[in-house]
Amino acid sequence: MDQDVLRWVDAAQRGDQAAFGELVKAYHGRVYSLAYGMVSNTADAEDLAQQTWVRVWQKLGTFKRDAQFYTWVYRIASNLCLDHLRRRRRAQEEPLDEIVEPEPAPDVVSAPSAAPTPDAVLQQRETREQFERALEILSPEHRLTMRLREVDGMAYEEIARVMECRVGTVMSRLYYARKKLVEHLRGAR
Repeated sequence: MDQDVLRWVDAAQRGDQAAFGELVKAYHGRVYSLAYGMVSNTADAEDLAQQTWVRVWQKLGTFKRDAQFYTWVYRIASNLCLDHLRRRRRAQEEPLDEIVEPEPAPDVVSAPSAAPTPDAVLQQRETREQFERALEILSPEHRLTMRLREVDGMAYEEIARVMECRVGTVMSRLYYARKKLVEHLRGAR
């Protein structure tokens, strides 16, 4: 684990709010990205990210160094997102008709990139929108597993820690999620 993170965690566990602020700065972008990826709604993602940091502050004393700090934070964030999705499903809210582009998280600097052609931008957007719509057909657990693996690039072991399940369960969820996505995308053509 990064020495700065360990130092901030130690200080925050002793009540140092400035050290906790450094942890938030270091990981807020990733937490927001996870939340937005799960709920596809900017306002809900902001609320879930905020709830995550409140919960992290409340539970900071329980953090043990048997996992990386961000894995522990992701577990909290993913559980809050899953709970949110379950409540939303029970309330049978209608999904948004259009996909809203996420706003960048505060203090996150984007790297400059080569400007793609308008056709490439349109193709990328259409592919992304199709993928995002396809993710909506997955259960919350399958959607989270896919996001952690394909978007965040986490290893199976890290995903298992975040989702509090076995590596075999992660592999199974990925297999069935990919299979369902392929079937759905083939049918959409």
